[in-house]
Amino acid sequence: MDAGPTPSVSVGMPVYNGAAWVEASVRSILEQTYTDFELIISDNASSDATAEICQRLADTDRRVRFIQQETNVGANRNYLCVQRAARGRYFKWASANDICRPTFIERCVAALEADPGAILASPLVMVFEDDPASAKIYDHGLSLLHDSPGQRLHDYFNSRGLNNAFNGIIRRDVLNACRPLGVYRAADIVLMAELALRGKFLEPPERLFLRRISPDAATTYRSTREADLHLVATTRTPLRYQHWIYHANLLRAAVRAVPLGPEWLRGVDFALRSILWSRRDLAADIREVLTGRSA
Repeated sequence: MDAGPTPSVSVGMPVYNGAAWVEASVRSILEQTYTDFELIISDNASSDATAEICQRLADTDRRVRFIQQETNVGANRNYLCVQRAARGRYFKWASANDICRPTFIERCVAALEADPGAILASPLVMVFEDDPASAKIYDHGLSLLHDSPGQRLHDYFNSRGLNNAFNGIIRRDVLNACRPLGVYRAADIVLMAELALRGKFLEPPERLFLRRISPDAATTYRSTREADLHLVATTRTPLRYQHWIYHANLLRAAVRAVPLGPEWLRGVDFALRSILWSRRDLAADIREVLTGRSA
């Protein structure tokens, strides 16, 4: 089927068993004041009514493209699926249980258009459990405006909070230049760290992102086992050496994101120091393998 003219913005919504919330999330995107976008929904072989809901929404709005995975590919691979299907100059991941207020895309795109040196824009946030009308202010903002990549990296880790910037509007060419989202715990943090090294993060001063914080939300786990299953869909044994993999990828991001020079050294130094700061977690990874126990 002809996908139509190339839109300015691509919104990617990976979803798994989201029947309770996905329609409200999709409609919050379709009701945006900025209309030059496509919405790519990828259902990760849900066992509830998610696919039927998403197909119905796609049938009623030509901006929606619906992808249905035949088998569960794991959360991060599903996130990659919508990124790789995107065509727009800008890209946004949208969670299937959060709400974007109508001017979210408009304000973020305007901010990026006004500042060519910025690569990501993400507005202020409110959080809620069940009813978006009861959302409360979330004060942990993230604005990375320093010209120094090394300083932006430090600032990101000092103020990332819930990592809400992951759901912002990103220049897609810069995102595609980064190492793809990996299949390991906290891979989203590594990706955002690499983006922080590559350019500024803007924060439009309006509370346009409503994030669901709920025990039943997709990003809430009660055990390491649940987190592993979320990442890879099926696993007979726990994922091992996750802190080692995380730090190896953070170091790789610091090495590749900035040209050789003082700022390259500053970023690499931070990544190496983070290994020292996490030595207890790294040692715990080894003990976990030796004892066969996991969290």
